[in-house]
Amino acid sequence: MGTLQDIVQRRARLVAEADIQRNALARDLEACSSVLTVADRGIAWAGWLRARPYLVVAAVTAIAVMRPRLAFAWSARVVTLWRAGRFLYEAVKPALAARESRRQSTDLKGEG
Repeated sequence: MGTLQDIVQRRARLVAEADIQRNALARDLEACSSVLTVADRGIAWAGWLRARPYLVVAAVTAIAVMRPRLAFAWSARVVTLWRAGRFLYEAVKPALAARESRRQSTDLKGEG
């Protein structure tokens, strides 16, 4: 019976430790909440703009016509941002593909 009591005590200790860790994680994530909210909104806006490329073209054309110097100055920044985004996407792409294949393989196992 001593081992059963040891197991119960160990379980209680582990549950208490997990509760402490869960609370610490919640506090840490709460501090990042505003940053995550901004990132989430940015991703939503990017998706919205990606579905409407004509708006991007219209805005860029309007700026180029009204303020050609501003458009020229910002063009280098936009190209740099585009290249950085493509670089990051290409860096993350293999991980996304691996994640998708793992998800599909687990879905197939669940069906079988």
